Amino acid sequence: MRSLAAATVLLAGLAAARADDEGSAASSRVRWTGDALLRGEAVRDAPNPTTSDFERLRLRLRPGIEIPIGPEGIAAGAGLLASIASDSNDFNMIRIDNFVSDEITIDRAYLRFSGGEIPLAATIGEFETPFIGTEVLWDRDIRFVGAAAGYELAPAGKLVAQRLYGGASVGSQNHEDESQVAAVRWEGEAARGLSFGAGFWYFAETAALVAAGYARTNRLAAGGADYLSDYRVCNLTIGWEVLGERRPIRLRLDYLHNFGADDRRDGGDLRLDWGELQDRGTWRLRLMLQRVEQDAALAAFGGDEWWFRTHQRGARLGFAVALHERAHIEIAALRQRRDSLDEWLERGWVDFVYRF
Repeated sequence: MRSLAAATVLLAGLAAARADDEGSAASSRVRWTGDALLRGEAVRDAPNPTTSDFERLRLRLRPGIEIPIGPEGIAAGAGLLASIASDSNDFNMIRIDNFVSDEITIDRAYLRFSGGEIPLAATIGEFETPFIGTEVLWDRDIRFVGAAAGYELAPAGKLVAQRLYGGASVGSQNHEDESQVAAVRWEGEAARGLSFGAGFWYFAETAALVAAGYARTNRLAAGGADYLSDYRVCNLTIGWEVLGERRPIRLRLDYLHNFGADDRRDGGDLRLDWGELQDRGTWRLRLMLQRVEQDAALAAFGGDEWWFRTHQRGARLGFAVALHERAHIEIAALRQRRDSLDEWLERGWVDFVYRF
């Protein structure tokens, strides 16, 4: 159902673009999007005897385009996902991946609207998440399948900028098309590099996720057909940015509280960046720390670079160097422990990334 809906939006957008502007003028307005990822990784001491220690190589291509269509401020976008890996698809659920090792599918298909003089933007279809934040709540590689909109608010008081946005998605994970998520978030920027954010996430029809194999580290109700807790998650954020003369420093702290759980419902995510990736030779050092109780967030959508999404604590360190303004290489290491276990899981990877 998702593929059919996405294909419909994709074909409608491309047909409108062709009717709107034939020939080379239209092709000159095409904007390439997406990325290519080549990753080699190794995992040690995973708590599963079938796949405790392993290495694998993965290649993922996500080429896409965005084309202006119709009146000014309207664009259609489309993209494909092609992936191939040294491990088979049979290991994806065992190794708690969000995506399939070997597949070709539609990755994005959307219409985007911007208000011109009105500071409003909206997207409908299948697209990248508009919520750029903690991976505890949403893996940046999982697509929104629905609609989202954002509005730039006027500065107020000590806030030099603020924005309100929200969205809803249905059937966002693989092999299910019933789960529902709705979220709203406000973000504001103040002087001296300070920023603040507050959001609320509501998840419904979660039994579809359990049936599709995404129970993961959350507790299940008696009988195992659905989760024990509901998921109504509040996310509060504070950030600090120091640009400096040479390399910027950025600090972000996210706090999570699930009002739908009776206990084990709090979590936190701290990210520290030193440097940023721009031209060739620039670099970034990133440290991430997490402590997430078992039902603080819905593990079905958590970032899959963390083996455990909840019920865990861990640290991740990465160093990236820009090879080009569109390409970089990153070396990262993760050490993480599930609350109910004594052993620490260790994971390391090397990424080559190219942005189209």
